Amino acid sequence: MEAASLASVDTVYSADAVEFCPDRPRLFACGTYQVVKGGEENDSGGTTTSVETPDEEEAEAGTSSSPSFTRYGRCLLYEVGSDGQSLKEVQRFDGPAILDMKWSPRPWNGSTTLAIADAKGHVQLHKLDEDSSRLSRLQTVDCTDESTLCLSLDWSTRRSATPDPASIVVSLSDGSICTLGGESAFEVTSSWHAHDFEPWIAAFDCWEPSTVWTGGDDLTLKGWDMRQGCDRPTFVNKRTFEGGVTSIQSHQHVENLFAVGSYDSRIRLFDRRKPLVPLTEFDAGGGIWRLKWHPTDPTRLLVAGMHGGFKVVNFDNLALNGGADADGWLAPGEGKLHARFDKHESLAYGVDWSDGGKTEDGKDLIASCSFYDHALHLWAA
Repeated sequence: MEAASLASVDTVYSADAVEFCPDRPRLFACGTYQVVKGGEENDSGGTTTSVETPDEEEAEAGTSSSPSFTRYGRCLLYEVGSDGQSLKEVQRFDGPAILDMKWSPRPWNGSTTLAIADAKGHVQLHKLDEDSSRLSRLQTVDCTDESTLCLSLDWSTRRSATPDPASIVVSLSDGSICTLGGESAFEVTSSWHAHDFEPWIAAFDCWEPSTVWTGGDDLTLKGWDMRQGCDRPTFVNKRTFEGGVTSIQSHQHVENLFAVGSYDSRIRLFDRRKPLVPLTEFDAGGGIWRLKWHPTDPTRLLVAGMHGGFKVVNFDNLALNGGADADGWLAPGEGKLHARFDKHESLAYGVDWSDGGKTEDGKDLIASCSFYDHALHLWAA
């Protein structure tokens, strides 16, 4: 099934991240990333002439602090209309380029909070006002120096059973990983070198948040146990992937299962108890940037496929016996393409499900964004 666009917006800056608010099913944030080369001026009301994707620009510039690059960003907050087919901009604010963002799965310090990973080594924390549906800055955490990018982040509290206090794991462009923790304010609580090239992704096991998984441009997936310290990984999988590891997400409804995406275009599902061999693979095409499990349906996986557009893939066996076979091992079966969205004309980067937002015919609302054409679309599947 090819999905139709319900609404679209020009984000002006190149768009690379979309996240629906977990307790406001019609509210979502979009993050943008614009690289301006030396001698060019940034125009906050229009496009700039020199743009590179986060992965291309980082591969070229590495961790250099060269002043020839300036990375601008903008956070845009949108609300879906009651008709499910319109978008209203609620707020916008500028800052460093945004590479990733995640809402707190449940309130942090009493407030729904948006965490933003930016291009100056910061994680920004913004509080959502319930009355105005607007964000205000709570804190900016210096994870590293300003010449190093925060590439991705993840909250430890994706499952309701996860105990407080919340933690955040962050991957950094110099190959390191850090964690943030604290009662009333975040601070860096640990940091270690994890990959020899850019670690595009870091994620918690949402069933056991002392476990962190990381993946990078070294074609390697690694596991880490925070209880034992991170001097060495618990496993290293460097034989499976034919491209950089770009996306990891723990399944919030099926224990031990996590999905991994790569530049080699394949989705791989792993059992955390045997992480060196994938349970199943699905070729989504185009190189994968983000994967998102459906909030309530355990079988559905949302894919941002870079050159291959956006897709919904079903793993129907995950609805049977909790995804396990008779011996208790996970058996997700083969993936099947359920829907695709091809209205974007550039790299498919940011995408997310609405948790509870639906169309009149009962389909789930989805927001997606793409890079060079700075386009944001609302669709359903």
